[in-house]
This record gives sequence, structure tokens and C-alpha cells, in this order.
Amino acid sequence: MEVWSWIRLSAISRFWNVLPAALGLALVAAVPAQSQSIAILQSSLQLAVCLNDWDSAIARAGDLEKVPGLPVKTQAELVILRRQMQFLRQNQAVVTNIDACQPVLEGFGLPGYSGRPLQLERAAASQVGLRSSTLIPDQTIRQLEAFWEAGLGVSADTPLDPLAEARRINTRSGNGVSTGAVSRYVDVYAFLGAEGDTPSLDLDVIQQRPGILYTDDSALLFLFDAEGRLLGEARTTSVLQPRIETGPLPTTGVFYAAVTTPQHRPVLDEGGFVTGWQGIGTSAVTYTLTVRGVTPSPELGVGGR
Repeated sequence: MEVWSWIRLSAISRFWNVLPAALGLALVAAVPAQSQSIAILQSSLQLAVCLNDWDSAIARAGDLEKVPGLPVKTQAELVILRRQMQFLRQNQAVVTNIDACQPVLEGFGLPGYSGRPLQLERAAASQVGLRSSTLIPDQTIRQLEAFWEAGLGVSADTPLDPLAEARRINTRSGNGVSTGAVSRYVDVYAFLGAEGDTPSLDLDVIQQRPGILYTDDSALLFLFDAEGRLLGEARTTSVLQPRIETGPLPTTGVFYAAVTTPQHRPVLDEGGFVTGWQGIGTSAVTYTLTVRGVTPSPELGVGGR
């Protein structure tokens, strides 16, 4: 017990408390493109640690060690962290109940990370426009319980500005569904996938509303990996709603789906990575987005080990 407590303290606590601040020094000095790259690597490392995916965590730590201009002290911290994670991998260790993993994992459907507010009654009151001292009907509480259990109440910043504030899709069953309404801009969703998964994404328009130019069911669907690389796209046709079927995913991590309407598209660099959005949506729709065919999230996380 003492040995594992020491491992948790040295490998995990030092990671959360020391590494982000140290990497911040490199971010200040880095050019914007490099800053985003470092942020993506750091985010991927955090996710891998929280999932106890030691292979990926070790690889990401190694990538960060190679960042040009990284302070010597930060490089030393990364080397220590990588060696400790190699020890954890060797012993097939599972590290649970890491407080800082709550914002990283909530909303994806992993046990212990539902995203449910700690004070549900106060959140419910805010949701329906009442003071927290007002008695909330049981039905409202039950509806909001289901809302947060489904992951629909969880959104989080991402290291990719064009995909910021992604809402998370709960995939604890290997499938997940969310709903939204989009017109001029873009809705972004995040879900967990495992290396080798071949997910499919379906966008179903359930209501047409007046857009700035058209009232129709036209919509666009895009899929990006954790680094912002475009993996697939689809649009409404005369006979089909947007659907994306992927090949095997190259790695375990977060993937992003974006929903827009015509004339609003991602701007890609020469490598196919999203850098922004151009145009403005011309239609307006309410829709459901369904993700199928991913590894159930509990099998990725500490709850499935």
C-alpha cells in the first residue's frame, strides 16, 4: 500500500502540479502554431494518464521532451514522469480517484465521471429560472438527472480553438446520441474512440427552421481527430441525411464532430488540419447526432481495468 501511494504521489501529483506550469513557460516563448501543438500534446498526455493508458502516456511524454526550447527543468520533469509511467506499465498498475481527472473524463460515460453537478437542486433551479431556495418539482429533478447522466450537460474547452467548447457524447454502451440546433455557426461534439474502432456518425434533421437564406433540411457534418485533422465529411443530399463511416481509428483519444449548415466550412492548412471556419450558415435545423461503433468508454477507462 505504501509503495502504490508513493507512486500515485510522485507520478500523478507531480504531473498535475508541476508539469502544466512548467510547460506554460514554453508556451509563452513558442510561436502560435507551436503553442497549439504543445497544448494538444499536453491534453493528450492528461487524457492518457486519466485512462491509465500508459503506452500512449509514455509516447506523449516522449514527444513533449522533444519540443524545441523547452526549459531544462521541464525536460527533467518529463523524463522522471516517463520513467515512472514505464514502471506503472510494467506492473499493470491502475491509478484511480485522481481529482484532477474529473474535468478530463466527465461526460464521456466512464464510471465515476458522470458530470452530474454536486448540488443538483441548485443547478436545477438555475436551469428553470428559479431561486435555489425554491422547491423544485421531482419531475424536473428526474429530467435533469437523465440529462446529465446522458452527458448532455457537459462541455469543455479543447486545445483546438476552432473546436472549442465541445459538448461531450456519452458512449458507455459503445454508441451515443446528442441533440442540438444550428444555423449560422457551428456545433462541436467530442467523443472517445479506441485505436482500431470504425465508428459511424449519423446526422438526422428533425426540424427545419428559417435560416438567413433558406428554410430546408440542408446540413453538413465533419469529423476531426484530436489534432484537428479532418477525417471525413458528409452533407445532406436529395435522398440521404449526412453520414460518415470511418476506417480504423489510428489511436485512442478524443475525436470531434462538427455540425454546420451550407456555406459554413472549416479552413484547412496544407496538412488537412482545421485552422478556423469560413462563411456563415444559410439554413437552420434542429437535429440528432448519433455515434455508433466505438469501444464502450468504461473499457477504455479505469473503471474497466
